[in-house]
Amino acid sequence: MELLKRWRIVVGLLAGPVGFLVFLRTNPSYDPAWFSPNGHLLVVGGIAGCALLVAIVAIVASVSTRQAGVVWMSVACSGVGLFMLGHGIATPMAIGQPVNQWVARFAYVGLLWFAAGLALAGLRSDRRIAQAVARRPMATICVAMIPSTAFVAWIVADPTRMHGAVAWRHESTILELLAVATIALQLVVIVRHARRWHLGRDPLQLALVLAATMSVAAVIAVEHGRFARLSWWDYHAYLLAAFGATVWSVLHRGRRQSAMSAVLADLFVDDVLGHIVRGYPAALRGLVHAVELKDAYTHGHSRRTAELAVELGVEMALPADRLRVIARGAYLHDVGKIAIPDEILNKPGALTPDERTVIETHPLLGHELAASAPELREALPVILHHHERVDGGGYPAGLCGADIPLEARVVAVADVWDALTSDRAYRPGWSPERALAHIEAGRGTHFDPRVVSALVRVVVRHGVTAPSAAGQAEVAWAAAQTCHEIGRDISAAA
Repeated sequence: MELLKRWRIVVGLLAGPVGFLVFLRTNPSYDPAWFSPNGHLLVVGGIAGCALLVAIVAIVASVSTRQAGVVWMSVACSGVGLFMLGHGIATPMAIGQPVNQWVARFAYVGLLWFAAGLALAGLRSDRRIAQAVARRPMATICVAMIPSTAFVAWIVADPTRMHGAVAWRHESTILELLAVATIALQLVVIVRHARRWHLGRDPLQLALVLAATMSVAAVIAVEHGRFARLSWWDYHAYLLAAFGATVWSVLHRGRRQSAMSAVLADLFVDDVLGHIVRGYPAALRGLVHAVELKDAYTHGHSRRTAELAVELGVEMALPADRLRVIARGAYLHDVGKIAIPDEILNKPGALTPDERTVIETHPLLGHELAASAPELREALPVILHHHERVDGGGYPAGLCGADIPLEARVVAVADVWDALTSDRAYRPGWSPERALAHIEAGRGTHFDPRVVSALVRVVVRHGVTAPSAAGQAEVAWAAAQTCHEIGRDISAAA
């Protein structure tokens, strides 16, 4: 049920057109026949124009960003715009064109070209092909587009060329294979960009999901709709919606060309936290800035905690929406310190028991502060419960085990790790091996065992060696609770 909820937009976008197609095919009286050659040319010209507008923006951006993903997007949009333009110009009886097979072939090739381009745009930047494309963006675009443009122009000048007057042998099978390939590639694109949209709620990521999904719907309509009837015409509407939404998103996100370049470059960066951060609401940014001005220790701590917490979440294979909660909660976990008096927050040396009690109110205070902003609602459980312990010995609610939100358990480990390994006014940061030993000692009592295991795997990949001596969980817990010196008994045990 949770999986369906997470993918409800994609499911809805696909189910709507497919359901409509099934209804029309099973109820022929609602599937009227109508064909206007000039109307078809006009509609397809609009689709091609939207695609080519995005392509122009992407081409300019690819030169300035030199990012392979943007180059491939420019090729994808240029290609689908070009072939859809050919599809429109080759329309029989429009501008005097004869009956021909290329009008359908152009549509299939254009949709496959678009799907392949977007799929290539998602390749990792460290791949050789991606690096080569990034170094020579205009050369890549020219190699892909100049021969294609010449070919389309040659065909539309006389659509009967290359067996345009009659179908190829097994043509229907070939077109079906192109349709299957297009759907398969677009499903890859949908999954990739839907996940990124879940991370940061970037409208351009959602526009790409819409474009890919509507392309799938268009292919299904072309394959199974009845020519010149509503069940066939609707694929034009799907494509117009797809590319129209993409144009709107690009223009809305980037009012200037420099901004557009940055927006398009962000689309294909394979950085989980980066996608989350770009979607931060203004209220979150304002609170983070305020707490960092208030507390010198917190400056940088929130971001480092968020970075590690997200890395732990990725290691645990958590879904995108939970990673977003983890990142936002980690950034705001200490926001309650804004309301802590300066004489306590910035006091040199150890705190008295009463002062420690005041410091421990910061989760509740932070929860109250963030609750006033509806867009921060999802971060509230992390803010409130990041100092809980799985054995129930934490605060403010004394929750234990699975009663503590998973996101808060992840942030708790990241918070303690950064607190132990960072320099403070009264002591230098502990070595990673020493910090890891103390955190491992709290596995199952202070910290969630799954999260600790994820931490071990992550830090070992970063070059940290396994600790040779056993640690003490209370040392890690106490040392990480405040930015102040801890008691002598615990310090000695460390």
